[in-house]
Amino acid sequence: MSHYKNLVFKGGGVRGIAYIGALQYLYERGIMPHIRRVAGTSAGAITALGVAMNPTDFMGFRTLADSLDYRKVPSEQDENTEKLTSKRLIAIIEHYRELAIFKNLQCSIRLLQEKGWYSSEYLYTWLRSIIAEYFTVAKEIYTFADFANTQIHRDGRPFLDLYITGTDVSNRTARLFSLETTPDMEVALAVRISMSIPLFFEAIQYQYPGTEEPQFYVDGGVMWNYPINLFDDHKYCRKLNDGANAETLGLFLFSSSEKTHYPPIKSMLDYMRSLFESVSTVQEQLAIRTEKNYSRTIYIDDCGIEATDFDIQPGDERHRMLIDSGFRATREFFESRTEWSQFLAFLRERFGWKE
Repeated sequence: MSHYKNLVFKGGGVRGIAYIGALQYLYERGIMPHIRRVAGTSAGAITALGVAMNPTDFMGFRTLADSLDYRKVPSEQDENTEKLTSKRLIAIIEHYRELAIFKNLQCSIRLLQEKGWYSSEYLYTWLRSIIAEYFTVAKEIYTFADFANTQIHRDGRPFLDLYITGTDVSNRTARLFSLETTPDMEVALAVRISMSIPLFFEAIQYQYPGTEEPQFYVDGGVMWNYPINLFDDHKYCRKLNDGANAETLGLFLFSSSEKTHYPPIKSMLDYMRSLFESVSTVQEQLAIRTEKNYSRTIYIDDCGIEATDFDIQPGDERHRMLIDSGFRATREFFESRTEWSQFLAFLRERFGWKE
């Protein structure tokens, strides 16, 4: 099992809690000390960040993960409200006050000007705080270059190489944030971008190296939700097997087979959630259909929990279900090595594929 050197985490919103259970198994079985690189998208980016800072044991990672208050993540308030407000916008909002979307002045302004209903400011602040705890030098921002500088790490502990995906909406392309591509970029900003569900959270502006002006960025899951192929290159391994790096292990959240009915769309927020889940499902099916990924992917059932169900906290039933699902799927991957023909049959039934 120790031949794995790369970990990749798929996006999945709050369902990424399941990765806590998966990592518990990986730590307990002595797999984590061999990991050198970690990549993630959206919720997977948050997990990848926690792993990249290289906690000494599972409890170190668990303490970090449990410090995030999911109920505060989709925030209606932020410090930029006064800057956003203008007489023209207020007039528009008052004119359409009878529409549900304009009942919340602050969110309405944010949607019009920053292209998202909720603010991700709380998450950004939390990311900055947990990162700062792993450094001995106080700085306003910590970059990918700082993550590679062991001299300023707490206890001189080396970090793992970190790779985060984002979607450059301005140029309709996926972007990779890493030491190799964006050494001077703030890591907390990269993760914030990667989990900025379009329309649900505000879009983030950032100027990618080599470009002439800033671009608008949203969730990496829009275009590259499962970057399992990121390390399929000879510079990351000695040998590729049919184009795949066998030293890469991916963790893939998929929609439960029990989830056949979805709540009706009654509001703009319902529409935003449904739209993003539809985009994610398309990528989910394309990734699952790629045969070379079967043997290097741990498939984790999301227990039917919505990606944007932020009303969740450590210790409650949904939180425990997700962690148990992650642990169980990872244990089964290593202990029984799922019979792929049986698993493919399950996927065909789940998504209605024809033979």
